[in-house]
Amino acid sequence: MKYRNLISVVFILIFGLFETISGKAVPNDCIVIEEVINTIGNDLQKSYKSKTLNSCCDFSQIICQDFNDQTAITEIKFNNYKNLSNQDMEKNISQFAKLPHLTTLEMANNLIVGELPNNLSELKNLEILDLSGNCLEDNDANTNLNINEL
Repeated sequence: MKYRNLISVVFILIFGLFETISGKAVPNDCIVIEEVINTIGNDLQKSYKSKTLNSCCDFSQIICQDFNDQTAITEIKFNNYKNLSNQDMEKNISQFAKLPHLTTLEMANNLIVGELPNNLSELKNLEILDLSGNCLEDNDANTNLNINEL
């Protein structure tokens, strides 16, 4: 009986330590960002996978903040990847929209070619959007961003 209690205490301590080490990052945020990185591929994927990361928040181009005892992605800075020209930006924006605390999205100087995504308004809390240095056109005169502060 004494050992059973001791084992329970050790298990609780180890589990608590694991929770502390993991940083309580919102798992869905990391899943979303890893899906986007895998979709984008190329140098971004190589750069991400070459790092030993405890969580996606440890990647230098992702900034996270604490919200109610959990960590969430707030900024994504995927800039200066010269081989991202064949991206489905609408699909990527739809994925980024699953990040409820995202305030900054930078994908500048990536040589992305195509139309400005129609679904940018899905990024509800976005404050900073930088798509400069790409070849994006707004061919749809009805594009309505509906972003409060940009």
